[in-house]
Amino acid sequence: MLTLDKIDFAYGNHKILDSLSLRIKKGEIVSLIGLSGSGKTTLFRLITGLLQPQKGTILIDGLPLPEGAKYITYMRQEDLLLPWRTVSKNLLLFNELGSKPLASISNQLIDTLLTSVGLNGYGNHYPHELSGGQRQRVALSRALLQNRPLFLLDEPFGSLDVVIREQLYSLIKKIQDQKKTTILLVTHDFRDAIALSDRLLVLYDKKIAADIPNKNDPSDKIRHIFSEPPLDREPHKGAASFLHEGSL
Repeated sequence: MLTLDKIDFAYGNHKILDSLSLRIKKGEIVSLIGLSGSGKTTLFRLITGLLQPQKGTILIDGLPLPEGAKYITYMRQEDLLLPWRTVSKNLLLFNELGSKPLASISNQLIDTLLTSVGLNGYGNHYPHELSGGQRQRVALSRALLQNRPLFLLDEPFGSLDVVIREQLYSLIKKIQDQKKTTILLVTHDFRDAIALSDRLLVLYDKKIAADIPNKNDPSDKIRHIFSEPPLDREPHKGAASFLHEGSL
């Protein structure tokens, strides 16, 4: 579903990614974890076509960008709900911008979608009337309306408490099981990755340092990678809190 082959990217003279390669099969849930500033969000911007690699190729369902971008739904950490629009009208925002004809989206479809995320009866509420977890579920519903096969989640749980996070874990797994959507999750917290993923990709020293199956609790393997300094350098200064708390 998603293939990156020998991707190089730099901001000026500052290299972010160096010959990075990864492959994700259709229907997989894969987490990309890394230290702050390691290039996780840059990688998402490359996959969506917002940035162009200096070297390498990106294919989405066999198509290069920008053609392959039509298969992507991108959900950011911020819910990006417009405060003057109701929940139902926020759900229609992307479609009003032209990604899908509005005529194909019925009130019944919106009600069904809101019910599926535990927000039955909230269609006429405004964002300020919702909790943080409810707002994230609205954002997730809006993304699901795109009905695209590749779902990119960029730090979607960062501002949520543990209970809400676990509710969204269950919801995303349920949706993925029903639709067989391919999901790539970027996170700095490997607990999110372990809760959701089939595989964990570790971004370290400008490339994928490890591809770890999610079985038998891979936490120790991840900690080991970040405790080893690349190329005889000292460990990244942000690694200490990760090694202690489980958060990158």
